[in-house]
Amino acid sequence: MKIFTSIQEIIVKVFLTLTLVLGIVPIALGQGSWKVYKADGVTPFDCNSEVMVGDKLVFVYNSDSNDYGNIGTYIAGEDRLLGTLAGRDKDPNSRDWTGSHYENAGDFALVIQWRDSDIWGFDFYTFYPVDEYSEPNSTVPGDWFVIDYYPIKAGDVNIGFYIYDEYEGWDEPNYIITIHNAPTRDFDSDGSVDFYDYATFSAQVNNTGCGPPNWCSGADIDRDGDVDNRDLGLFVEYWLWPNPGTEPVEPEYPEDANVIYSIVDVNGLSEITIDVNESITLYVDIASTTENNVWAFDIEVDISDPNLGSIDNMDYPDGTAQILAEPNKDASWDYWGPGAGQDEGIRLVGATDGCAISDGHLASFVFTCEGYGDVTLELKNWASFNTDNEAVFPRLESIFIHQMDSEMMMGGETMSASQESTPSEPIDVDELVSWLEDLWAENKEIRETFTRKEWNNFIDSVENSY
Repeated sequence: MKIFTSIQEIIVKVFLTLTLVLGIVPIALGQGSWKVYKADGVTPFDCNSEVMVGDKLVFVYNSDSNDYGNIGTYIAGEDRLLGTLAGRDKDPNSRDWTGSHYENAGDFALVIQWRDSDIWGFDFYTFYPVDEYSEPNSTVPGDWFVIDYYPIKAGDVNIGFYIYDEYEGWDEPNYIITIHNAPTRDFDSDGSVDFYDYATFSAQVNNTGCGPPNWCSGADIDRDGDVDNRDLGLFVEYWLWPNPGTEPVEPEYPEDANVIYSIVDVNGLSEITIDVNESITLYVDIASTTENNVWAFDIEVDISDPNLGSIDNMDYPDGTAQILAEPNKDASWDYWGPGAGQDEGIRLVGATDGCAISDGHLASFVFTCEGYGDVTLELKNWASFNTDNEAVFPRLESIFIHQMDSEMMMGGETMSASQESTPSEPIDVDELVSWLEDLWAENKEIRETFTRKEWNNFIDSVENSY
């Protein structure tokens, strides 16, 4: 290839300059390999799978050597229309992408971008001291270089990897990795795949005759001419991408008084008193009066003072939260985990299969009191949709929690066992517990509303109250 003659000439000039100025010369190339990760730079990526347009991959070069290294990574020809390689933190003076070489690559590591009419990519260098007067060799085995790959359009992209060993083998890459770019599911290009995108998708379900360039608003993800269940499965693969990542954008909020989201306890109360160190299951409920009620929600519960309490927001499926929306809930859409607006909060996402969610519990979570004082748990609505796939902006109602020691009485005064108190009629706790057990056995609505574990926890709290 003609282009590599040009690259060779430039690299030779770079080497000669560095030899004269820095007093270093290249020696034998060590053994190394490229590793491919998902966008987080931690999770290995299976190159047989797909990466969605709008997402990214991270390539890391790892070497077992402390020697001189000179490698290249390029995308050539028409493939450049489908994907691109990007360095990190370019120094405009030296043209070195300083963020693309790690400390292991040594003090004289260099990453240089190359673009011409045929190939785009990067060359990577490490250098070795030439004599006893030079600085000690700072190149050590480990991760040397990092570079990002961004898919631009759907299709297969070939990325060539080169090892420039004593200026031989310039014409062809030593090996090629093919990346399969998949069509985006982020139809509104807001950086996340959420119910706004599903609203676009669902509007195209069962459409036929899809074709380029629109592909039925992008909903024909497999590009086979129609929008069917296979496309739905492909859409779900990236549900809540980047799951959750950057904070979603809270919509403008023309509050709808006909739809109410509220946080309540098991008795439906929105103001409660609990003891320090007590844990309690709370619920996010929906009440609505409109005909085309909510079928999908993406909400968050945040704590007014995270120093006074905590929410069990361990990621689905390990956390204790539950998505309770009924009827015909499709678990494919369920999610709970740390909040997007507040890390200490919890994000709750759920949907039915398209029919209206019944009034009652949307979701549950566990809150633990961790200090004295009043706490408010507040709701944030990221997205909600009715059965006409229109955005809904519910009225949001908080819960107020008074947290105190078991000895604290109203007004903030402490009463010890030796102090006088107003006599009250004794309560037969055993009789009350027996009645609650019978209520569980006889009342179907109770069993459908609460799990057995939740009901037992409620009975335990009653017993401990007396």
